[in-house]
Amino acid sequence: MSEPTWLVLRCHHCGQCSGHRFQKGRCPHCGQAINRETELVKQVPSSTELHIEVALANTPEALHDELRSRLLAQDLNTSEDDAPSARNVFRSLREKANITGSVSYRDVESVLKTKGLDMPVEAVMDQAENEGLVLRTGEGCWMFLE
Repeated sequence: MSEPTWLVLRCHHCGQCSGHRFQKGRCPHCGQAINRETELVKQVPSSTELHIEVALANTPEALHDELRSRLLAQDLNTSEDDAPSARNVFRSLREKANITGSVSYRDVESVLKTKGLDMPVEAVMDQAENEGLVLRTGEGCWMFLE
């Protein structure tokens, strides 16, 4: 069975893009309702492509080519069997979060190292912020929203 189609939507209020299964709900960045004014940027067949397209949509156009090549190169350098999914990484981060749902720079660094990922902590958490998963609460500190 194939994966359902994903939508890359641009919020009419804040201008940020996010991934959704349907054109309804709320923007994870600003909380505004998704409605007819919400721009459908792209439709993609997989969550892997969704990740790339949302990242590109929220990146200045001058950086699109470089970001796309890096994301695709990262995809080619890891197989699905031995590469931890973003879901697994964030599940591990949530487990490491303290009682208030916060994680520190060191926590993220530790999880990335454990998973064998050579990625900058700031890049991972910036993407999590862009997708509405976390909120930066201070320098090197984030709180999960979900």
